[in-house]
This record gives sequence, structure tokens and C-alpha cells, in this order.
Amino acid sequence: MTIKKFMTFDLLVLTLLAVLVDVIGYFASLSDLVFLYVSLSIPVILIAYIRWGYKALVINLVIIILHLILYRGIQVLPMIVYLLSLGSISVSMIWFKLVKKNGIKDEVLLITLYFLTAYTTLFLLQAFAQYLEGGEIQWITLLIRHSVNIILGWVILVIASKQQDLMVDMHSYLLKQIEERKKEEKYDYGK
Repeated sequence: MTIKKFMTFDLLVLTLLAVLVDVIGYFASLSDLVFLYVSLSIPVILIAYIRWGYKALVINLVIIILHLILYRGIQVLPMIVYLLSLGSISVSMIWFKLVKKNGIKDEVLLITLYFLTAYTTLFLLQAFAQYLEGGEIQWITLLIRHSVNIILGWVILVIASKQQDLMVDMHSYLLKQIEERKKEEKYDYGK
């Protein structure tokens, strides 16, 4: 399998996972637990950014389309800002300019900053969307609803960082694997 095919398959799996957790979160929020809305696509997207960089933005696009469908009853301007908040998660990729992608997973502080960069941007834009829709921001409600996502998302990223090959720059990783196989084949043929 080529790197491009692997990337396509990997992004497809990560996209489906992000969609699945957001759909489950949406329908769970319609039940008696209306106050809580768990959206775990953010850690999935952040893992995808580390794996594939800007190519993982396709997941943002799919999640934006999904939320456009799920929340179609929201007024136009607040909806635009809300959808922009989902795209704003990509601001976390600024860390790739400061730290190697593979280095983020090695320190809890870096994972925390990586996650909070994305989530803070999303949170502030969603607060602004709430203001546009209702004329005020219900900070307590917003903080409580998002605190669950912040805690769960951070825990997921920390657990993912402990997995050996999950939060790695996949292009570099696969090139290294190919090189190692070539060396092994060369060694095996040399016997």
C-alpha cells in the first residue's frame, strides 16, 4: 500500500470516528441529559493533525457539514460563527512551527497547550455565536457544558499520547518503516 493510499484510508477512518462521536453526542443531548453535550471529535481531529498535518483539515470540513445538518435551526449569522469555530480548531497547528509534531506527545504540558489552543479558540467563537443568537452570553451554562468536553478531550489526548504509534507524523513514520524494510531485505539477500 502506498503512503497516499494509507493516508486516505487513515483519514477516512478518523473522519468516520469523528462523525460517529459527534452524532452520538448530538442524539444523547436530545435525551433527558439536555444540559450536557459531549463532542469528542476535537481530540480525533487533533490526533489527525499530528498524523497528517493540513491534509487532516478534510475532517474539519466534514464535521462542519455534519453540524450544519444537525443544527440547521440556528439563525444564519450565529450558525456561520459556530461553523467557523469548528474550523478554528486548526489554529492548534501553529504548534507545529514551534515543536516537531512527534514532540508534542512527549510532554503533558505540550499536549495541554496544543489542546487548549484549539479548544479556547473554539470556545470563544461559540460564545460569540451565542451572543449573536440571544444578545447575551450565558457564561455559566457555556462553561459547564464545555468543561466536560475539555476534561474528556484532554484525557483522550493524554491516553493517545502514551500509545506508541498513534500520535506521530505518519508520513515520516511510514518513510522510516519503508527504509527499515529495505535494509532488512538487503540484509536478508546478502546472506
